[in-house]
Amino acid sequence: MLRHVCERLTPVVVFLAMCAHPLDATERRVSTADELRSALTGAQPGDIILCADGQFDFNGDLIVNRSGTDAQPIIIKSMKRGKTSIVGNSRIVLDAVSHLVIEGFEFVSTKGTAIELRACSNVRITRNIFHLKETTKGSWVMITGKEKSEALSHHNRVDHNLFEKKSMLGNFITIEGTKTPSYQVSQYDTIDHNHFRDIGPRAENVLEAIRIGSSDFSLSSGFTLLEMNLFERCDGDPEYISIKSSDNIIRNNTFRECLGSLSLRHGNRNTIEGNFILGNGRTGMFTDSTGKTWTLGTGGVRFCGDSMIIINNYCEGLTGTKWDATLAITGGDAEYGDGQKLTKHHRSRYATIAFNTFVNNRSGIEVGYDGEGFQGNWWRMPPVGITIANNVIVGSKDTLIKFFSTPLDSRWESNIAFARGSGIVSGETISGVRVVDPKLIKQQGFWRITERSPCVDAAVGGFAYITQDVDGQTRDKKPDVGADEFSSLPKRNHPLTMSDVGPKAK
Repeated sequence: MLRHVCERLTPVVVFLAMCAHPLDATERRVSTADELRSALTGAQPGDIILCADGQFDFNGDLIVNRSGTDAQPIIIKSMKRGKTSIVGNSRIVLDAVSHLVIEGFEFVSTKGTAIELRACSNVRITRNIFHLKETTKGSWVMITGKEKSEALSHHNRVDHNLFEKKSMLGNFITIEGTKTPSYQVSQYDTIDHNHFRDIGPRAENVLEAIRIGSSDFSLSSGFTLLEMNLFERCDGDPEYISIKSSDNIIRNNTFRECLGSLSLRHGNRNTIEGNFILGNGRTGMFTDSTGKTWTLGTGGVRFCGDSMIIINNYCEGLTGTKWDATLAITGGDAEYGDGQKLTKHHRSRYATIAFNTFVNNRSGIEVGYDGEGFQGNWWRMPPVGITIANNVIVGSKDTLIKFFSTPLDSRWESNIAFARGSGIVSGETISGVRVVDPKLIKQQGFWRITERSPCVDAAVGGFAYITQDVDGQTRDKKPDVGADEFSSLPKRNHPLTMSDVGPKAK
């Protein structure tokens, strides 16, 4: 049948088919680092370069400057996933490359960085294993611009990889950008379906799992999407995720037993949505450079800056307080527009915290923490214009809603808080917080509402853009308080496990 169909193809159709797959596109098999370098020298759109099992040592940088097209990317791939190992003092540098794929390698090299993208676009790094044998600091995957150039990275994807066992300073993934003519972070990159685990032990700074931006890039819009990733025991930094740019989305990820916080450290208009942040009661210890020993806790979300949106998140079993509270709305020592340095802690303004569920954590919502002189700094400017609505907070320890300073011009509406055991709801009376048992029950390991819950149909309006709950179920016309909407609709989002992410996931 296929032969007969081919016989009936018109010359025009044959010509179009030939154009879709250029005649000079080839599949090449290479067995050594030198053969790979040679194959890349003349690579054309549509070429597939297959690397044999074994060790490839570039003895320095493998510079790649060949690009594919949208329809015909250049693919550099291990013949057998995880069986081609990049070893020694090796690094892959993509220099102003577009439409190229790196797939299926094991990176066990000793250099601080495994892959660096300089002013690249539409590059995909997929189904690799990163567990470098570090001898120096560095970020394992670095996305940036080019020195003294306006060329910008954009629309790259890092997906279905395993990153594990990092101990030297740097990040699993760092996204920065170009500095010319002004600071602009890389844009529209996606990090999805990766497994990040075991980064540490704790350093005082610069050992986050992921950093997106820096103080210099903080006012530039990144539009980075960080979604559907699993993070486990990412302990290396007080910020296991550090967002230092604007207009990014962190959604539908799962964080398990990570000491520190998901931090919106610099920038504005970032969104944290639909994440499961699970502490499992884990704590740790850390001795800083002054000899002081700290008890570390698993934390939730900490933020400063303008117009953050924190919605539909589920946090359970977290042990952090203050800096690492389940939700830390910090004070500041500056605010955007006042001419202060971008390295300052710009106070929280105009944030929306809605439809979250915080259950059985060491802390709940902590407002206006001033840092207690950390590193000589005090952040005594209180938050301004914060909206806290339709959240559920349940716990048996300490104070569920704690104020270090009183937020200005803020709105509390239709929140439900309930303290058990030695816990108290708050030391202050808060309008917009209803003290009542939400009647949560445990289903498949997580606390959810039932049809008898006072959360049902009790949310206030004004949030038309929040159309789903943490499970990806549609919220009805009278939505429920908390992250969970009582619904019989199929669940489209769930806490992630190893089978959902990494090189072997579908």
